[in-house]
Amino acid sequence: MSGLKPVRTRGEGDVRLVFSAYSHPGKVRKNNEDYFFIPTDATQVKDLMMVADGMGGHNAGDVASRMVVEAIVEYYVENSHRVTSVEQAKDLILNSIQQANIKVYNQSQARDIYKGMGTTLTLAYFFDHRVCIGHVGDSRAYLVRDRSVTKITRDHSLVQELLEEGKITQEEVDNHPQKNIITRALGTASQVVADYYEIELKDNDIIVLCTDGLSNHVDLNKNIDLFYSLESLDEIASTLGKKALEAGGVDNVTIVMAKYSCATEKR
Repeated sequence: MSGLKPVRTRGEGDVRLVFSAYSHPGKVRKNNEDYFFIPTDATQVKDLMMVADGMGGHNAGDVASRMVVEAIVEYYVENSHRVTSVEQAKDLILNSIQQANIKVYNQSQARDIYKGMGTTLTLAYFFDHRVCIGHVGDSRAYLVRDRSVTKITRDHSLVQELLEEGKITQEEVDNHPQKNIITRALGTASQVVADYYEIELKDNDIIVLCTDGLSNHVDLNKNIDLFYSLESLDEIASTLGKKALEAGGVDNVTIVMAKYSCATEKR
């Protein structure tokens, strides 16, 4: 799945969500082991988006990322209509991640070619004027609000742990030789611990999910003007993706975004 995807719009009552995505294999790798989901006219699930960054030899990374995304979409199709509270939304997210983890893990155990495969996952589920986020690995979720960018998720990575323990500085993180080592992934064990975040949305908020092919090369805080000067999410996603490629493009680059609008807040 590479190239810019068309913007998708969903409106329900006084709430409007617009989605966009960009994914590119980068300048070095032949395969794109990232996988993503945004709603389209053809999808049954309309309030969910996600990114996954696969890992593993023999192209197993792209198998893992695709399996996880497709398993979660299937789980939402079967279960999301039962969600009537934010507590149930949280359960939906965490249960869907566990079910997807089991599928990838079982596949990795069943076939030698897939042994050791795994994937990151960051998903955003929009429910009752909130965004509910499930997260495993070093892909990221950001909130763009009032001309500033806030990183929502915490990286499950070795350098993040070293940083928090005071063993390295923030300046050392970017060029650390073990920067790509993640400490949590889906599919590498029979159980996985996922982080959960919840944010009450405001009019014109933008939620950005991305793999490290973007975050390693592009500082969103230094590109905040893009979110307010470009007319569409497609343009923003495409511009950010091109910046990641221009800055090196050594990894797959995937970005998905949603803009939330709420008419009741404009009175």
